Amino acid sequence: MKAKITPNMISFPMVRRGEWLIKVSVFKNKQVMVLAMNCYDMEDLRLRYFMNHNLAADFIEQLIIED
Repeated sequence: MKAKITPNMISFPMVRRGEWLIKVSVFKNKQVMVLAMNCYDMEDLRLRYFMNHNLAADFIEQLIIED
């Protein structure tokens, strides 16, 4: 799958890392939205917005480490 690109936003395909399905979208190369859903408990859904790419990466890393 390829990332979907529009003039202001890029949306990456959903990937599985550990117990999490993770989808990342970036708006105007500044705002990052991370959607994470637990594969085993579909009610465990986390949606976060970040103004810093590094903070988004730290959030994703922390989710994976929690497993």
